[in-house]
Amino acid sequence: MKQIDNNILSFFTNRFGFHFDEDKKNHLKYLLNNRKKKIGLINDKEYLKFICSHGGKDECQYLINAFTVGETYFFRNKYQWKALKSKIFPEIIKRKLNNNDLSLRIWSAGCSTGEESYSLAIIITEIISYYQSWKIEILATDLNESSLDYAKKGVYTENAFRDTPDNIKNKYFSKRRGKYKIQSSFKKMITFEQLNLISNTGYPKHYASFDIIFCRNVLIYFSNEIAKKTLRYMYNALNNDGYIFLGHTEGLIAKDFNLKPLSFENSIIYQKQDVKFPQFQPETFKKNFIEQEKIIKQRIPAKPQKNNHKSETPSKSDLNNTYDSALQLFNLGKIDDAQKMLNKHNENQSLYSLLLVGLIYIQKRDIHAAQVILKETQLIYDLTPETHMFGARIHEAENKISEAITGCHNAIFLDQSFFYPHFRLGEIYRKLGEQGKMKRSFNNALKNLHIDNSERFKLFCAGYSTEFLEDYIKSIFVLPQ
Repeated sequence: MKQIDNNILSFFTNRFGFHFDEDKKNHLKYLLNNRKKKIGLINDKEYLKFICSHGGKDECQYLINAFTVGETYFFRNKYQWKALKSKIFPEIIKRKLNNNDLSLRIWSAGCSTGEESYSLAIIITEIISYYQSWKIEILATDLNESSLDYAKKGVYTENAFRDTPDNIKNKYFSKRRGKYKIQSSFKKMITFEQLNLISNTGYPKHYASFDIIFCRNVLIYFSNEIAKKTLRYMYNALNNDGYIFLGHTEGLIAKDFNLKPLSFENSIIYQKQDVKFPQFQPETFKKNFIEQEKIIKQRIPAKPQKNNHKSETPSKSDLNNTYDSALQLFNLGKIDDAQKMLNKHNENQSLYSLLLVGLIYIQKRDIHAAQVILKETQLIYDLTPETHMFGARIHEAENKISEAITGCHNAIFLDQSFFYPHFRLGEIYRKLGEQGKMKRSFNNALKNLHIDNSERFKLFCAGYSTEFLEDYIKSIFVLPQ
């Protein structure tokens, strides 16, 4: 029985790229038992033979649909759409006009029920008033036939507009019997096709010369090997200087390609070109500090006992329920569950969401992945004390002690009330046997233990209470009276 189950798992993994965690394995077993009974087959071996045959094509598609139903909505991840509308589309259009090229090709991979594809079409009409003069092609693909059929109809319920301004909904959709139908002109821009992204033979010839590719929250469901293979096909299908949109944790896969990460508000978007990442150099931050003195003054408290980080450090109300739940799992030591939750709902690229992903990688001893997260964090939140502290934790995990010490000092320089870098310095100096520096660092940690930002404390101190840390520090040495 176990061997046959593995054969079925291998079939779906090798043919369609599905990656099964324990929950999905249990779901598959339950589904297979029901389907075998319904079509009158006795065991897994017969069922596998059936779905691999021509006669079992519809049954195979039924299983595909069961595992690829994606929940989505219009303009999901508003920061990426904002960057597309205000920065990327204008840059592409300007470049095209200079070359007398009035064509625009976009691929929406893993389009699900079509909300992303129609969102693209809507933005195009919003920014190009004479778009009828352009040759606009939006290719929307998915493995799920039912989702594609739904997308082609262009009819949606109210739930699909949870992040859509009313003026857009009223302008481009007609309401009838509680549902909204998109204008027929948008359907002419879009071609919906079924496509297996992990095809061993590559993609059809017309999958080429794209200016933009959207492939968000798709690669995370593949194994690392299959995800890289899929991104390689997409990379080859992208024009030079073209852009690709990924989910924020999927950026780990992009590191192996000549894709330059571009920083926009709360989002990273990748551009195809040759580029080398700059190395993280903590020593250079003082120069940046001078150049951006006005910004930093807003971030550094006038007195150590006050914390005035308002522009970059989110308060508890700024953190979504997904982050809060993932942090709770992280603090309980359930790091795999926390990572799955962040991967599943990864549109939030707030500072703390990125840092939590990075800290999970540190705990898993995947330092390379943590370094990629650090680079993404630096692109968006380069001058926050939390970013420097995260960098210090990476250096400490690499046993680069002098760099870790520098990172802690950088974080303290930006915010003297930050408890954790004082505490880590105390721990580092204790291991080095430098008693004087250890005592000074632990004393500074105790001074700030009860006044530090509560959300930041929860993130970096991984479930430890202030009472526990106070007792722990005091147990190491006798405090001066």
